Amino acid sequence: MLKVLGLIFLFYYIIWPLIKFLMKGYVITQVHRKMSEQDIRNQQKSNARKEGSIDVDYVPPKQKAKSDSLEGDYVPYEEVKE
Repeated sequence: MLKVLGLIFLFYYIIWPLIKFLMKGYVITQVHRKMSEQDIRNQQKSNARKEGSIDVDYVPPKQKAKSDSLEGDYVPYEEVKE
């Protein structure tokens, strides 16, 4: 009977506070780690593209213009009078 009371006393006053202390430290470190990861993600997202900015992915190469010939979609037309 005395051993059982001793184990209960040991668990209640030594082991249980130790478990609470270790779990509290673990939870706090996990929360700080997740918050820092989220901060890093938000900084990358804000640096990646600012509001109102334009990103050009492809710029077509410039062609040399020929002065003697017409290039492009030119359609000759005649005005019709009614």
